[in-house]
Amino acid sequence: MDPARQYASELNVVERLGLDFLQRRIDRREPRIRRWSPGEVAEVRRIERRVIGLAALSGAVVGGVLGFLEIGFRTWMLEEEAASGWQEQIPYWTAYMAVTVLVSGVEILYLYWLVLRSVARIGSIAGLSLSTGDIEHVIGVGLSRAALDLPNPYGPIYGIDPYARTPRWKLTAYSVLYRLKVGVTSFLFRVVLRRVLARAAVRFVIPLAAIPVFAVWNGLIIRWILREARIRAAAPVAIEELAERMTADKASLTEGGRELLLASLAEAIVRSQDAHPNFVLLLMRLCRDLEISPESARGDWGSTRHALGNADPETQDVVLASLTLAAMLDGAPRRAQRSFLEEAHELCGRPFEAEALGAAHRCFIEGQGLEGLRGTPDRRR
Repeated sequence: MDPARQYASELNVVERLGLDFLQRRIDRREPRIRRWSPGEVAEVRRIERRVIGLAALSGAVVGGVLGFLEIGFRTWMLEEEAASGWQEQIPYWTAYMAVTVLVSGVEILYLYWLVLRSVARIGSIAGLSLSTGDIEHVIGVGLSRAALDLPNPYGPIYGIDPYARTPRWKLTAYSVLYRLKVGVTSFLFRVVLRRVLARAAVRFVIPLAAIPVFAVWNGLIIRWILREARIRAAAPVAIEELAERMTADKASLTEGGRELLLASLAEAIVRSQDAHPNFVLLLMRLCRDLEISPESARGDWGSTRHALGNADPETQDVVLASLTLAAMLDGAPRRAQRSFLEEAHELCGRPFEAEALGAAHRCFIEGQGLEGLRGTPDRRR
């Protein structure tokens, strides 16, 4: 099986439903990956603001419903909470938890539908096509996982293990915390309030405190999800432009230069500590267009860094442009990624400018491809 297809082949029921929804909803009448126009960028922002607002509103409504139900159940089913034993409180907690699960389930389904619809619209604006091709399949699975707020799989990419230097305990802790976000936050907030508020106020204030908590938390989570979806929708533009540049430079890029490029990208992926689908797309295009085997990506940075310093200027240009894009493909460049870029520039005898990287990232997430990347020729729409 192709490594890219294998990366996105084992989908659970939720992922398959999300992918099917996007495949049916993304407008494929004129699929064409291209830079987003100013009007399209503005529309994407409007979509994000609208969805964040609706998500916050739904959180406030659910928080209010659960708050008033908690007060009502206490009034009807408990004469005095402090004096009641745990046996007397069983009916109250059973009824309240049943209603909480029901209301929360409806809210989750609504948020899934709301976000999937919005991601489909953003995908249409980006000119994406989710057909049966390998590249389109990876794009679709990536968008689906982003919309459903699912973590990236902990697996290798073309034989590269992004988590090779990540402690297992850190991966386990991240996986657990990822699934406990809302519940843990709500619980901790209530515990703090119970400690700082007077006992007489607790009975009525604590349940209603869920209204702003749920509203703000929903808004933050949906904002994060849409940001990630936008990164995945914008990536094909930049990858397409880099692939075009590679094709143009293919004749001057020696076999050793191509292997150096992939080995450098392998180190960049390991430094990212994230099996992001955009990395899969990048390696797919470069391996296909440069006609090289993915095995070339499994190099050792100790020897690769020496080769990068001794490479010709044209090869160094290509490698630095690719590493800069790789640092942006999974979100805002983190400290480890910036340090790696700085190291690569130093090996090539080039200055590294953090501000230029920030400008390139802003262009990238607005669907402008490599426009902000210094040394990359502008591609006309």
